[in-house]
Amino acid sequence: MRIIYYSPHPTHDIVSEVGYSTHQREVINALRMLGHEVMTVIMGGENALDHQLIREEKTNPSPLKLALKRIIPRFIWTSLNNYKLILHDRTAGKRLEEAINLHKPDLIYERSEYLQDSGARMAKKYGIRYFLEVNAPFVEEMRHFEGYSLYEGKAHKVEKFKLDAARKVFSVSSALSGFLCKRYNCDPAKIILQPNCINPAQLSDNGGIKGLKDSLGLGDNKVIGFVGSIFPYHGVDVLIKAFANVNREEAGTRLLIVGDGTIMPDLRKLAQDLGMSEKIIFAGKIPHKNVFSYIQIMDICVMAKSNWYGSPVKIFEYGLMNKPVIAPDTSPVRDVMVHRESGLIVGDDEDELAAAILSYLNNAELAMSCAGNFHRRVTSEFTWQKAAERIIQECA
Repeated sequence: MRIIYYSPHPTHDIVSEVGYSTHQREVINALRMLGHEVMTVIMGGENALDHQLIREEKTNPSPLKLALKRIIPRFIWTSLNNYKLILHDRTAGKRLEEAINLHKPDLIYERSEYLQDSGARMAKKYGIRYFLEVNAPFVEEMRHFEGYSLYEGKAHKVEKFKLDAARKVFSVSSALSGFLCKRYNCDPAKIILQPNCINPAQLSDNGGIKGLKDSLGLGDNKVIGFVGSIFPYHGVDVLIKAFANVNREEAGTRLLIVGDGTIMPDLRKLAQDLGMSEKIIFAGKIPHKNVFSYIQIMDICVMAKSNWYGSPVKIFEYGLMNKPVIAPDTSPVRDVMVHRESGLIVGDDEDELAAAILSYLNNAELAMSCAGNFHRRVTSEFTWQKAAERIIQECA
C-alpha cells in the first residue's frame, strides 16, 4: 500500500526522544517493515534541523509578547493561540494536498491534533481512505491546560467532523473510546482499541552500564523505581510518601527516580522533609538509550498516577524489562493489566501504594509471577509491529 502518515501539529516532530515523537516514528517504521510505502507529512519537523528551527520560532517569545501576556486576560491569549492554530491548519492542508497529488496514496493515516481538520478535508476532497488515531480528548485537555477559548465550540465541531470522516478510529484506551462515542456520537463499530506499545529491539540499545547500581549508591538494597517525565499528575509525590512508609518497615530499600520536570525542587524538598534525602536518589534526565539500564537495576517499578484516558508508555517499558509493576487504577491500565495476575493496580493514596510495594517485597513468588505474565503479554500483544499489522488489517 501507499500510505501518507500525516501529523498536522505545528511542533510535534519525529526526531525527539519524547513520547509523541517515539510513537509517530515507531508506527511509520513498523508500517515500512511490513513492506508498505510510507510518505510522511510531519508539520512539526522530520529532521533535527527542522525541529530546532520550529521550536525556536514557537518557544522564544519577544519581551513585548511576554509583557502583553502578563496583562491580557488568559482566555483572550488562549483564543489568539487557537486562531493561529486554525491558520496553521490551512498551511498544513496545502502541504498534505501537495503530497496527495505527488504520491497518490491509498490511505491517509493521521495522528489527530487539536483544531486541525485538514486531513479529513483532503481525504474527502480526493476520496481517499482515511484513518484517524486519537490519543486524547483534545478540547477538554486544552481547556485543562490552557483555559477557556472563544474557539472551543469550533474545536468540538472539528473533532466531530474528523470522527465522522474517518473510516476507522484508533483510540488509545477504552475510556477514550467511550468518551468519543458519548461526546461526538462516534460509531463504536469503527473504533479500534490500540494502546501504546513498545519496540523489543530497543533493548539492543541498552548500554548495560557497568556498576550503575554502585555508582548511584544503591549497594545491595532493594530498589523501587520510577522512570519518565515528571508532571504533577504522575504522582511522584505520592510515591515518595509511600516509600517513606515502606522504608520505615524495610530499611534495606531505596527509591530511584529517573526523569525531570518543573516540580523537581518540590519533590526534593518533600524527600528532605520526610527524612528520606539519603534514601531517595534523583537521577535526573538521562538519554533514552540508557533508560533500560536504569529499569534493569530496579526491583519494583511504579507508576503512581495517570489521567483517565491516556495509555502510559512507561508500564510497557517496565513490562518489556520483565519487572513487577505497580500501576494506577485507571481504565487504560485495566485495558492491558489484570490485578495480581500481571501487576498490582492501586488507588491514588500513599497507604495503598505502600501496601502494594510491601506485597511484592514480602512475596517474591507474586512479584515474579506478575512480572512474567505482563512481560509475555507486552511482547506478544503490545508491540509497534502488532499495531502496524492492525492498521493494515483494517484496510481489508
